[in-house]
Amino acid sequence: MDKITLSKMEFEGHTGCLDFEKAEGQRFIVSIDIFSERIKGCYTDELSDTIDYAAVFDVVKQTVTSDHGNLIEHLAQLIADNVLASDKRIAKINVTVSKPEAPVKGIFETMEVTIERARKEFVILSLGSNLGDREANIHAAEEALMALDGTEEFKFASIYETEPVGLEDQPYFLNTCVGFYTDIDPFDLLDKIHVIENDLLRTREVHWGPRTIDIDIIFYGDRVIMKPELTLPHPRWNVRSFVTVPLREIREIGQDHPDDKEVSLYRKR
Repeated sequence: MDKITLSKMEFEGHTGCLDFEKAEGQRFIVSIDIFSERIKGCYTDELSDTIDYAAVFDVVKQTVTSDHGNLIEHLAQLIADNVLASDKRIAKINVTVSKPEAPVKGIFETMEVTIERARKEFVILSLGSNLGDREANIHAAEEALMALDGTEEFKFASIYETEPVGLEDQPYFLNTCVGFYTDIDPFDLLDKIHVIENDLLRTREVHWGPRTIDIDIIFYGDRVIMKPELTLPHPRWNVRSFVTVPLREIREIGQDHPDDKEVSLYRKR
């Protein structure tokens, strides 16, 4: 990613735990690193093709000068949230808030906090099970996903019963899709999914074989990733009815796929 830095911006603010800090105000120093996918303005030399530094400065200034909270940790979070919301091209931000005149007895240059935050992306996963209590396996996987730090605003599709694809001599599957917002890195999310699968006794002895649970990342926002361990969007998602049918309950695809009529689907819930 490309990085843009706005360093040591100074503002008068009222963030602090003590009454006189809120009433009288004091100096705050803010530095931010903004990360974006390859900045188009590097090639076009057009202002509209890069992050507007002046606009970001104004967002930070407005946040610092209007806050009357207690903690610089919370102020840093507000700055991160507001800057991320100001331009969708910003994928990640580091924020450092310094308080040089903090009311602490002793010799020091400043008190400061640094946080790193990423833009939350809408992720869609496909879940399937054809061993054991299939519905219980799917619900257990959904609960494990909801328990992950950094996931929120879940949306669940119905569960469907589907014929096996690839290896036909195996039990029917239950399939569904789950969508949620997260700032977990795609590869970290994949690792966490593997942990959930292992906890639910998933094995990989037979390709396309029976399994207690199978969780695939179908979409991670608009990310395109082509790596041996992870390809996004998921290959072949658009020709698999056990994905496209529940997916329509979460995100309108806008087109029909021939495979939808070739696989029997039985709505479960």
